[in-house]
Amino acid sequence: MRKAELAAVPRKALNERLFPKEFANPPMPAVRLSSADRRNSIISAAKAVFARYGLEGARTQQIAQAAGVSEALIFRHFATKTHIYRAVLREVIAEQNATFSAMDTVEASADGALEIIRRLVDHAMKGAEADNVAGMRMVVGSLAGDGGYARLIYRRALRLSLPALDSALAAARAEGAITGAAIATVNAVAFLEHVGTMMLMAHCHSRTAIPYDDDDRRVKRDAILFCARGLGIAENRIQTFLDRFYA
Repeated sequence: MRKAELAAVPRKALNERLFPKEFANPPMPAVRLSSADRRNSIISAAKAVFARYGLEGARTQQIAQAAGVSEALIFRHFATKTHIYRAVLREVIAEQNATFSAMDTVEASADGALEIIRRLVDHAMKGAEADNVAGMRMVVGSLAGDGGYARLIYRRALRLSLPALDSALAAARAEGAITGAAIATVNAVAFLEHVGTMMLMAHCHSRTAIPYDDDDRRVKRDAILFCARGLGIAENRIQTFLDRFYA
């Protein structure tokens, strides 16, 4: 284009011709968050950082980068890194309490033990739709990191879930519905948590990460069967229970 022609072209149109890529997708204006929303976004970003590096290993610079803000802005909302960590823990603990509260109580019997397993599996199959999925992602990240956060969450999960399972298993054994050597209830809770956690994480993607056989209904049934047999619950009691839900 000659000089005279350039002069006749409006500046905006000229820039669009000279720099087509820059004008093809103009940048969206930055969204200004409220103070509360910004604080929440920092906490959300901090979850992943603390899960990976733990309290000692995490840096506020990493949290700022994950949140897309400056480190100075982080300290406008939180006095120290420890204050951020406490805010994260309060959120995740509230989610954990809500998850266990939603499961209600069960009767002390073999059917009660089976119901605990069924609720665990149903919750795990929700995947990304589960209320506590963010916290469980942190648990898995912590297990791959320093483990500090995972230890805290598993200790709380044990306190919240141990009494109901302990009572159910003791009653099941008393009624002759459990055979074989007894499994320590603490270990039984931990093993059930392992199954639930991995099933939940596997269902957090558009395509299930683990290639289970058959449809979700069969996966649920088989998971309950697997866990119940592991606890030593009698086969006839398991089958009767399963027939109520998966006949």
